Amino acid sequence: MREKLKKVPDLPGVYMFKNAKGEVVYVGKAKSLVKRLTSHFNATDPEDKSYRIVRNSVDFEFITVKNEREALVLEAELIKKHLPRFNVLLKDDKSYPYLVITNEPFPAVRLVRKKDAVSGERFGPFIPAKSARALKELVHKTFRLRKCKELTKRDKPCLQYYIDRCTAPCCGYVTKSEYAEQVRGAVSFLKGNVRAYISKLYDQIEESAERLEFEKAAILRDQLIAIKNLYERNSVLLGRYPNCDVFYLESLGSQFVGVRISVRNGILYRRQTALISPFDPWEEDSLREEENPVGLDAIGTIWLKNALGEEGVELFANFESLEPRIRVKPIPLELLKLVRAELHITPLDLSRLKEEYESVFLDSLPERVDAFDVSTLQGTATVASCIVWERGKFLKNEYRRYRIRTVKGVDDYASMEEVLSRRFRRVKSGEVKKPDLVLVDGGVGQLRVAVKLRDSMGLDFRVFSIAKREEVVYTDEGEEVKTVNHPQLFRFFTSLRDEAHRFALSYGRKARNMAMTASLLEGIKGIGSKRKGLLEKLYPDLKELARVTPEELSRIGIPRKVAEEVVRRAKELEFNQVLQELPPASEGNLGER
Repeated sequence: MREKLKKVPDLPGVYMFKNAKGEVVYVGKAKSLVKRLTSHFNATDPEDKSYRIVRNSVDFEFITVKNEREALVLEAELIKKHLPRFNVLLKDDKSYPYLVITNEPFPAVRLVRKKDAVSGERFGPFIPAKSARALKELVHKTFRLRKCKELTKRDKPCLQYYIDRCTAPCCGYVTKSEYAEQVRGAVSFLKGNVRAYISKLYDQIEESAERLEFEKAAILRDQLIAIKNLYERNSVLLGRYPNCDVFYLESLGSQFVGVRISVRNGILYRRQTALISPFDPWEEDSLREEENPVGLDAIGTIWLKNALGEEGVELFANFESLEPRIRVKPIPLELLKLVRAELHITPLDLSRLKEEYESVFLDSLPERVDAFDVSTLQGTATVASCIVWERGKFLKNEYRRYRIRTVKGVDDYASMEEVLSRRFRRVKSGEVKKPDLVLVDGGVGQLRVAVKLRDSMGLDFRVFSIAKREEVVYTDEGEEVKTVNHPQLFRFFTSLRDEAHRFALSYGRKARNMAMTASLLEGIKGIGSKRKGLLEKLYPDLKELARVTPEELSRIGIPRKVAEEVVRRAKELEFNQVLQELPPASEGNLGER
């Protein structure tokens, strides 16, 4: 065990001592695993608990986590699971709540803290407690299980029935078998068997429609939509990889964003993110000079060094390790979706940004910035975005999207002029708050358009533009600033530009998708307003509609021949869209095309 101790990292986490039978005899948490475990092994007093724990153990294991709070949560869960002989606290399951589907003819959902407070099937524990309450409300809303503590016969149902939170078994509005089906759905949902239940719901909707029970089919359809939306938003597909570390590095605009997630026993316990700019993330010397706040172990192969030493833990990455002794596997698709959702950028250090901004521009750091970008696909569905940054935060409730109305074809200058005219008029009238700085995506041409409009309207804010690739900022006073020489300015301006670009691009895609989907469905015989509304609700994205099968559409009431035509046209439209988004052929990329 002392040899194994040499490999323990100086990180927060949880450790477990095991006896000769493989039983866990003690679970502990630590801010520093190596220091805490070393104190156990250095204990010499036979009356000391640490001494007795080590004397009764032949092995130990450890799990690293992000911070002490996560260590506390994991410690509590492991103690409840193993009930170690040397742990006194946290054995009684009183600390954290559980959800129980009660063992009754018409079961209810109960939130309990004691292990045996209510008989029935138990789920949890949930940390924090509010997550259990939120999930309980979701079960009521989706599966309409009763809320009342005791089921008594009533002549009229309570309010829960009228707000679609209960099916009123107290009034006999639902049979025992129908209610049992609701319960089975809730149990499947709480166990994570959502896919199987969704498939079953399709069959039930089809059966109800064949029996002309349209009201029941509508209830099942609404339940299907609610569960499908929830599942697609919150599902974590970690069944195949219960113990793994996943490393991902991505070029986000002109910055590098990295994330590492650690999964133990199917639960995501650790997230670690980093933002590096504008240096090459593989150059250790550059990273040391940059003083990355997350630490050198957060990027690339340097990061992988801290992942070694855990037996049974798989390593996945989207890059190859430069060290031959480290073997990593490509990230599977389901893990890739999860890890990309974990890309969180650390906030700017405003004090350092303020100092650098004032030294370069000899002006105060703007408190409020409006940034603009134009997006078009070969002159079609041209849109623009305005994003707002104020005192270190993006104010997403003040973001605005614009459809370009007066410009035909590809004309970036005219498109920028239209959107700025509309925005500046609202600023002048006082409808929106005046910015200290307006940033436009582009070079000197876009800057001139913005300055001309500002001056013609008598407005007094600064105007900058930022050019792609070179990352040069052009000012309204004729300055050219290469932001790559100023790390804080580089991150500030590229973050604004990239956020405006992201917002414009997403709106452009949405506009094209909506137009394509609408034209697709309107041109198919057999698709009326109701079926069109159902398809748009279940499959709002063209790509998703192109990937369903006619059988799946048939299960929600679409005739087979109509379903086949919907899928065929969706695939055709998606293929044409991909062709349109390919870059134009040239001598430099003909080979790649």
